[in-house]
Amino acid sequence: MGRTIPTYRLHLESILGDWMDYRRALREKDREVFDRIVSKARQHASAASYCAHMDPTILAILSVLLEMEKDKDIHMGMHTQNEMAKNVALADDVYESLQKEKREGESFSDVIRRLGKRRRSLLEFAGAWADIPDEEFREMEAAWKWANQPLEEALGTRRKRAEGP
Repeated sequence: MGRTIPTYRLHLESILGDWMDYRRALREKDREVFDRIVSKARQHASAASYCAHMDPTILAILSVLLEMEKDKDIHMGMHTQNEMAKNVALADDVYESLQKEKREGESFSDVIRRLGKRRRSLLEFAGAWADIPDEEFREMEAAWKWANQPLEEALGTRRKRAEGP
């Protein structure tokens, strides 16, 4: 009779089973993250099956690292100038935008504070409604006029409509 070699999937489930004591010791929020990591290890079980000569634990960790690298569309950063530092996750495009706004000697917190205080000029909105059809613009203009009329006038108009001609 020949020997049967356990599949990588069986090895992986055994490894993940060994890690369950660690999972139980984690806080509930961290358990959710742990479970996501474990699912990442399972995503490449087929590829890992081709590497029977390697340590299955290394293959599980390699699978997790591969998935984490694929998910790297967010940039993780930590600003630690003071005791109130927080971790922030930013999409790469947002990080790049902040990086471009950053001035010499400025931290990312400084950039965000500065941009948050920035007041926009009304001139930035000039021409924003240039493409609105004339009829739609007239309807909006009538709504503005109605909204800006004195309260007594608006109520009087409503009473007249309710009473009828």
